[in-house]
Amino acid sequence: MTRLRYHHMLAGTALAVILAAIPLGSLALDRSKTAPGAGSPAEQTATEASSPALAATIESVTTTEPAATTETAPTTAVNSEPAAAVESTVAAEQAVVDPLASLDPADRPIAEKIRDLFAASSDRIFANKKERAAAEAFYQSRNYAPLWVDKGLENARATSAIARLKNADADGLEASDYKTPNFAGLTGDALAEADLKLTQAVLTYARHVQAGRFAYTRVSRNIELPQVAPEPADVLSMMTAATDAGKALDTFSPQNEGYQKLKAMLAELRGGSGAKKGDASRQIETIVANMERWRWYPRDLGSAHVIVNQPDFTLKVMHDGAQVWTTRIVIGKPSMPTPLLSETMKFITVNPTWHVPPSIVHNEYLPALAQDPTVLSRMGLRVSYSGGGVSIWQPPGPSNALGRIRFNFPNRFLVYQHDTPDKYYFAHEVRAYSHGCMRVQDPAKYAEVLLNIARPQEHWTAERITRMFGHGEQDIQLQPTPIWVHLTYQTAFVDNHGKLQMRRDIYNLDGRTLAAIRSGRGGIETAPERKREQELIASRQRRSAPPAAAVPAARSGSTFQSMFYPAPAYGRPAFYR
Repeated sequence: MTRLRYHHMLAGTALAVILAAIPLGSLALDRSKTAPGAGSPAEQTATEASSPALAATIESVTTTEPAATTETAPTTAVNSEPAAAVESTVAAEQAVVDPLASLDPADRPIAEKIRDLFAASSDRIFANKKERAAAEAFYQSRNYAPLWVDKGLENARATSAIARLKNADADGLEASDYKTPNFAGLTGDALAEADLKLTQAVLTYARHVQAGRFAYTRVSRNIELPQVAPEPADVLSMMTAATDAGKALDTFSPQNEGYQKLKAMLAELRGGSGAKKGDASRQIETIVANMERWRWYPRDLGSAHVIVNQPDFTLKVMHDGAQVWTTRIVIGKPSMPTPLLSETMKFITVNPTWHVPPSIVHNEYLPALAQDPTVLSRMGLRVSYSGGGVSIWQPPGPSNALGRIRFNFPNRFLVYQHDTPDKYYFAHEVRAYSHGCMRVQDPAKYAEVLLNIARPQEHWTAERITRMFGHGEQDIQLQPTPIWVHLTYQTAFVDNHGKLQMRRDIYNLDGRTLAAIRSGRGGIETAPERKREQELIASRQRRSAPPAAAVPAARSGSTFQSMFYPAPAYGRPAFYR
């Protein structure tokens, strides 16, 4: 019994020595790889010759105590499995930690530098925070692979984009505003910086050519336009997907006919055909100013829209790409200019009441009334006093300052288009006489054209509209068909015969636009909420007939409702004319 226990102890000791001498990982690896004929003969011979004593000991232990082998074998298998799992986990972690491993070896160091540049606290490339954030997200999504470089060399995408940026003056821009890198001879870190610099130049160009180089508030506060810049992420996605990056950049410029005709005329003038050098230079400047203003308008003017050209004193109705009607108009005088805006025509009012704006009441009519107490009654105006305030209005009729028809497109300036009893103004070449609204030469025909676009099944005519003339207000809705009204300021335009037309800069918007261009570029931020002038705020007055007291200014946000849609307590306010 004692002898048997002694043999067991010797066998256990020998086995422990053997296991300690053999690395568990390699034992498990050898076991997993063992197959008939596996391994070279040389390897097998070396293994056998290296430890004859070891082989003999294993054989002795196995022969003497089979139970020892049986008990030990599972321990070896269990220990080998965690080792294999560890190796697998390490390999997986290496694959996750290194997303740049899939890049071309020539592009990998460029990608690493691009990643480092974005990680830096300071930024020497992107001045616009929104564009920097979009660029970083874009590069991160592609494992920081360069956009304009393939295998360390400038790609076709870069060549096309650079050519377009160098031709930026074709759109009235300055090519010097878009610094394009030269990739030739660059390596490593320099290529990474060049890639990001070209991305920044492309984003800046797309923003400038679509929305302009500065906020329009630098030109005038009498403007309310979308001026929408493209989303940087959309620009970069388009650059990635486009087969021709230069042509893709062209699509960010305004696509309307007015802009595109000016662009073609700009190229013709710069080609030196026809005009004298001094005249051409002046014309080019004016065209550039007008192209800049076109970028503030919606990219889609609408299938049905009205274009007012203030310096030309005209209005034209467009439908499905064709001009269907045009007429003369009177616009605001230089001291009370007509604003620039884009809005939809909501309804037409036949037999409107004119509620005189407080500015006209206090600046014009009250002083006149002090001089002659009968002057307002002779003009057909009614006056009422209440609570220390005064209201002046004019009931519907042939002598109403708004004429027989008003065209309503609610806006913060409280301007609109309307008829007028003073028809003689339309014979004048320069027609800037109003307080900001637009007077239409043939309002009944204008109403016919708009109604036949909005309500074609009803077959409206000018005669039918004139039969509605009387003393009671009537509203004709144009919704839901959207008819956009775009109040533009085109001192340069190309007419239907392809001839360049130039008009007087009556509001000095050309001068201010060019001054803003020369004074440097600025980012386009969301236009701040403009403070309404005192006369606009106070112009919301009661619609009801006399006696009518002056209505205090409505609370912020209620302008459109109080102006255009009557309520039991507050009706339509005063209107400009």
